[in-house]
Amino acid sequence: MINFVTTRSHRYTLRRLVADLGRSRCRQWTYETLFTRRSLPAGTWIFTDHERLSRFELSLTARIATLLEQGGARVLNHPARVRFRYDLLAALKQAGINRFSAWRCETMPKPDRFPVFIRSEFDHDSTALDLIPDQQELDAALARLQRSGVPLAGQLVIEYAGAEIAPGVWQRFATYRAGDAVLAHHNVVDFRWVAKDVEDKARLHGHPDYRDFVANERRFVEENLHADLLRRAFDIAGIDYGRADFSIVDGVPQIYEINTNPKHASRRALERETHPDRLRTQLDADDRMRKSILATDTPDRGQIAMDEPALRRQQRFGARIFGLVRP
Repeated sequence: MINFVTTRSHRYTLRRLVADLGRSRCRQWTYETLFTRRSLPAGTWIFTDHERLSRFELSLTARIATLLEQGGARVLNHPARVRFRYDLLAALKQAGINRFSAWRCETMPKPDRFPVFIRSEFDHDSTALDLIPDQQELDAALARLQRSGVPLAGQLVIEYAGAEIAPGVWQRFATYRAGDAVLAHHNVVDFRWVAKDVEDKARLHGHPDYRDFVANERRFVEENLHADLLRRAFDIAGIDYGRADFSIVDGVPQIYEINTNPKHASRRALERETHPDRLRTQLDADDRMRKSILATDTPDRGQIAMDEPALRRQQRFGARIFGLVRP
């Protein structure tokens, strides 16, 4: 049995995937439920959403993951080993993989190069990121955050690291890891530097380089490009399951983040919403990704006791709070 663990508010990301893979093979848990259990089944455990946990919750989760490992379960994304965004970006820069830098906002940074942008360390929303051209504008932006009641702690200043693939066009790639497998999955082409799902699809499909964009994605997936470098980045991150988002700048992948809880579409939604030019590539990539997730499965050999002083108080009071019955 494969057990995915998410925060309660982000269960939706895995709902379709679990349904497609089969509930006899996969199960979803929330941390709120996990904290109340005096025993948990063996099998494979995949922890996600680390950045959305409090430090206290993260500590409890790390103890649970350790007890599971000691009891013979397979644990992916052990909370004691996963790096958060700032630490990951710093480690990737130190390792020579990334060429751009990041700073914590509360240090009032003085970047060597501009433009930069400000982003939260604890979410994955990149829809409203503005490029800041110089130090004066950065200082003003930090001051505005404070005046608006947003603490600088938990906010990052990140150096822009992107490159157009055509005038006014940017591209972002996505590679998954599931256990031992590292798999190129898809790319996104957009008319915004923060490449998301393009809003003006007719404009994209009419672009003179559109056929090249489609061919580049097909080659990326079929040849599993940059897999060795991405595996190294996942290892540095301490992440065994997740999705790395990156672009190619001067021929070198620049990794922006690794999301431990990426959203999965259902097979039916892929077939319905993907443009015919990309559909075969996307279905092939998704098939490989799902098979790799299933390959992480390990037998469910009974229950593993969650018997430790740090957990007992939470088990006793948490069940009362959430109205859950402990086994």
